[in-house]
Amino acid sequence: MKTDLLNKILDENVLSKESKDKLIALHENISSKEFSDLLDAHGNQYVEFVQEGGGVWGSALVGYLYGLEIFGIRFLKVAGTSAGAINTMLIAAYKTKEEAKSEAIKEILFNWNFADFMDGKPYVRTTIHAMLNNKNFLKINTIIAAIILILLIITPFAVPSGTITQAKLLFLVPVIPLIILFFCIKKFYNDFRKQNSGLNPGNTFLNAMKDVLDGFGVKTVAELNLKFAPKERDLNLNYRYGNNQEYYTIALESIEEIKTNMREHIDETQYKIFYESAVNNNHYKDNPFYQLKSEYVVIATDINAKIKVELPTMANLYWSEEELKHSSPAEFVRASMSVPFFFEPLQKRIDKDDDSVKYAWRFWMNTKPENIYPVGVFIDGGSISNFPIDLFHMNDVFYPRMPLFGVQLTSKSETDTEKGKTSAEIMKTPFSYAGNMINTLKGFNDKSFLTKHTFYRLYSIQTVDCGTSSWLNFFMKREEKEQLFNAGFLAALDFLNQFDWKKYKAERMLISMKEKKILKEEDTKTVG
Repeated sequence: MKTDLLNKILDENVLSKESKDKLIALHENISSKEFSDLLDAHGNQYVEFVQEGGGVWGSALVGYLYGLEIFGIRFLKVAGTSAGAINTMLIAAYKTKEEAKSEAIKEILFNWNFADFMDGKPYVRTTIHAMLNNKNFLKINTIIAAIILILLIITPFAVPSGTITQAKLLFLVPVIPLIILFFCIKKFYNDFRKQNSGLNPGNTFLNAMKDVLDGFGVKTVAELNLKFAPKERDLNLNYRYGNNQEYYTIALESIEEIKTNMREHIDETQYKIFYESAVNNNHYKDNPFYQLKSEYVVIATDINAKIKVELPTMANLYWSEEELKHSSPAEFVRASMSVPFFFEPLQKRIDKDDDSVKYAWRFWMNTKPENIYPVGVFIDGGSISNFPIDLFHMNDVFYPRMPLFGVQLTSKSETDTEKGKTSAEIMKTPFSYAGNMINTLKGFNDKSFLTKHTFYRLYSIQTVDCGTSSWLNFFMKREEKEQLFNAGFLAALDFLNQFDWKKYKAERMLISMKEKKILKEEDTKTVG
């Protein structure tokens, strides 16, 4: 980071004093680091970037993004779920890949009144506001209801009655709140059914997202996909050590170095096959950008087909090519952030007769045209994959040209939960038992991947502590957004300060060689 940029940041009011102090302390060390071997003409370094979902905690993601960008880090591939999907779409749509995005995204999120996105019945917003602003809301109201019920039950015995009829009427008094409760539940249920099993239609958010993308000059999926069409040399990137055979040469030298350092753990036969295939890989000889492409992905869950949906990669399962020329990519984000019951699921009718749709169902689902589903019903992608870091993992990596960065969001309550519970705590009530089962199944795909690939935990992923704030607090004030933004920024500084690109490349190569059975499994249990 150049001195003039540092001074500019310190003079502005974007960061808190704590963030500025830490930036002053760490900027020199971070500025001297290498983070990738792919650079543009301005010296920006390119990475892959995955962002976890977290409701209104999205401000923390933007703070993390800001921390990366001021040190010249840019993004060739971006992915995310829910809040991460919002950030992903804004990164993808805003200007060019060379330009910083975080300040513009911050202004968008900070100017949004999240409460406006609760566009359901007025009583929904009022009730949720009361619950979020009073942690004992349910407890207090339960106690009040119990007291009222007890008083009503006592009333027939405490109030003298002149006649048998009066006595009977008094004994009906306790039934009155039950009748009221019945009609309240009935109204809520009917409203819920009319709103497609969601408290909020989600139209306000969809329109707000469309307006932002329109302002970026991105009105359709086809336009955004075209913007991300460049690949290989058309990306206008440079390989750090030269744009000809340098990447190929360094990769071979690195493979040989691993053999020298880990000779006793190498399967000679497998190594020979691998090394010869690398030597004869003419794709990389004069093209260090082979198979590189820019890409954006948001994750949703289709509860009709019961699959994780990667958009726009799998968009033709639901949108024909013609529809993508007229549909806003905001629909992808709306699908990804459809928190079950809180928002209505996004529904997309499928044109079974369209050739692009038929091809997609055959390709992705091995489904015949007559068996194509009539509609996609999308809920929050986090129900299956809240942190889709597996998207950019390549088994066939030749030699890392850029790293994969990931950011996750947590809170104090979640951190305490992760410390583990006793069996008595888990089985305390049927609700606690069910809750633990749901939390285990939620994001199981991500957890399984990270369990098998501990490398990413060690070298790629940083967690932002969002404190005691609720990820569903749609009434969040600007000050709270500022706090989350700075929490993300501080986490980014910590990550960049400890990141070691040279070690990342070496360890990533070991994983690749282990996956190809070149490294003996029994000798290298800790690799990966």
